[in-house]
Amino acid sequence: MHPIYFLQAQIAKAFLMVYRLAGLRIGSWLGAQLGTLLGKIARERHIAAENLALAMPHLSAPEQKQVLDKCWAQLGRVVGEFPHMDKIAREAEQRVTIEGAEHVRAALPDGGPAMFVSGHFANWELMMLGIQRLVGKTGSLYRRANNPYMEAWVIAQRAAFMPVQIPKGSDGARIMIDLLKNGTSLGVLIDQKLGTGDPITFMGRPTKAPSASIKLARRFDIPCIPTVIRRREDAPDKIHFVQQFYPALDIPKTDDMKADVDYAMRQAYDLIEQWIEEKPEEWFWQHNRWK
Repeated sequence: MHPIYFLQAQIAKAFLMVYRLAGLRIGSWLGAQLGTLLGKIARERHIAAENLALAMPHLSAPEQKQVLDKCWAQLGRVVGEFPHMDKIAREAEQRVTIEGAEHVRAALPDGGPAMFVSGHFANWELMMLGIQRLVGKTGSLYRRANNPYMEAWVIAQRAAFMPVQIPKGSDGARIMIDLLKNGTSLGVLIDQKLGTGDPITFMGRPTKAPSASIKLARRFDIPCIPTVIRRREDAPDKIHFVQQFYPALDIPKTDDMKADVDYAMRQAYDLIEQWIEEKPEEWFWQHNRWK
């Protein structure tokens, strides 16, 4: 392994240890300060600014700057909160308010697995807390860390709220199928660009989106339920959230699988666009989804 990866991992762990020692509330605040600084110097600031300008041109220049400033602070909070995932998971009932649970019950009147789809909003890592409170142990797809020295640490932190972690790739696809066959629900983030994905128009621009979750839901005839997590504005601190669940997507099952999947994906992406319009500062603009 390249020595630079080892050095990067030690620096990252040192920062994360500071957040851990500072406590959850101060750690989240410190993360926001670092995120604000990175928003001024990081290479990705240009990607985020271009994405926002092209996707939401109706916002004025000052409004776009305000969104980006809040977005970078929000991203920093995600990092500052990561070493405290075990504490947040223990306090999930107080920190994560659930709305729309009736939609999950309606989609699963007799139990069984479901596919839950969402995007990178607020602290998206915590999406699994609300899902598992409603349906029990749930598998979650994740992207492997670029730095192999950080991989084990990240997996250990996620274990507090993500007991079944599935790496993206062909092996992960097989694991997802096995879990569904055994009655285990899955949670997947579907708003990132995937070069091998299906074409879709997103925020008025063409891109490709991962549709495997929709295809699996169709294949196994299980509900696909959208959900989004937000930071609460009426809470004593920023580490309180509300997770909203929506009615299951309408996934047809005709002889034209592509048309069926496209129809369901459009419903999912209409919701993602709605969530972005409502609170653009809580979405992860730093990823180049329209490259």
